[in-house]
Amino acid sequence: MIKLEVIDNDSRLRAFESEWSAFARAIAEVTPFQLPEWLLTWWSHFGTTGQPHVLVFREGGEIAGVIPLFLHQWNGQRQMTLIGSGISDYLEPAIHSQSCPEILGQLQRHLEAHSDWSICDWQDLSANTPLSKLKSNGKFDCATTDDQPCTEIRFTGTFEEFRKARPKDLKRNLRRYRQKAEALGSLLFQVTKEADPELMDALVELHTAKWQKRGQLGMIQANGSAEFLCDIARAFAPRDMLRFFSLRFAGKISALIVAFSYRNTMYGYLSAFHPQHEHLGLGRTLLYDALRHCHENGYAAWNFLRGEEPYKFWWGAQKIPKRRVKLIRAS
Repeated sequence: MIKLEVIDNDSRLRAFESEWSAFARAIAEVTPFQLPEWLLTWWSHFGTTGQPHVLVFREGGEIAGVIPLFLHQWNGQRQMTLIGSGISDYLEPAIHSQSCPEILGQLQRHLEAHSDWSICDWQDLSANTPLSKLKSNGKFDCATTDDQPCTEIRFTGTFEEFRKARPKDLKRNLRRYRQKAEALGSLLFQVTKEADPELMDALVELHTAKWQKRGQLGMIQANGSAEFLCDIARAFAPRDMLRFFSLRFAGKISALIVAFSYRNTMYGYLSAFHPQHEHLGLGRTLLYDALRHCHENGYAAWNFLRGEEPYKFWWGAQKIPKRRVKLIRAS
């Protein structure tokens, strides 16, 4: 029989981290964004105006599922949101498949009985999320819609075969960009696994400068996530999950990608390049070198995460559909 525990305070949530981490890592489909190391770091930076409402489902004392929610005011309503929302690209709750039907029943009853919410808006869920099976009834209405997809390159064969399969224009531009840059200064590609403060500062500086040149706020500025990224880097580095791919041009850091390594997949989270060198295509050159590094080091995939920008498909990415589930309590 499945029993439900509700964690509704920070101290209990922190005490639960170790057990939660061991459980999450036992779920095959979990990504770095569904691990408590990511989610609790998110919570410490962005959850200050909310209250945790983490649902822990146990069977025989062992965890069978965790749905990490929090309650907060949003647009004049009391909303129940998944911890990690906004800057996390995969948020499907970790649930043992064999326990899923009973957990969904428990969740349905809990949401019906718990009246301290008016809307649940759960984003970045998997295409086949079991949460879509929640049923509209007299207590609330349930709707599932498509969410912004992610994209991923699956590596097969040799890297030379991968390169040859790319569009002719992309290959020509890569060659010309590298030749043009090397005629003006040296290029040095590096892979760093430590939370290097120089690289972290350069990422924030270059990302901000790139978007300011376009008259827009980049993700770091818009979300105030610089300190969050520093803390994530420090949390992931000891677990061998952090990668900085950098390109130095004439001795200076001019392009950067921060990525997370997990279960044979590299998740490219954020990239930046010096806007003054945009004409040299250093961002594309860096991505090519990073993909080559991953392929040659046995990775099965490069995940571009959220978004359908055309350049991702030039590199051979395939779409990963996602869903959004919204519940609205009856008035």
